[in-house]
Amino acid sequence: MPLKTVYKPENELIAMSIKSLLEQAGIKSIIHSFQMPWYNGLAKMMRPDWGEILVDEDDYDEAVEIVNKFLESEQNADENTEP
Repeated sequence: MPLKTVYKPENELIAMSIKSLLEQAGIKSIIHSFQMPWYNGLAKMMRPDWGEILVDEDDYDEAVEIVNKFLESEQNADENTEP
């Protein structure tokens, strides 16, 4: 099956968190990092995203829902911790 990008995280921690949530829901996912550590940030200059999370095309809609709920909960948590 073809893969689709469900989200482009800003860092590895978010990528791993989303991958874990997707797998808990029974959705297999792949993290594809665009970074090349030995180039010390050069890849980040060429591509502003850290990487992408890919899912099977058949799971795409459900995965988008899960990612959106995660992002909403993160945003709400940030709003509740601001002074």
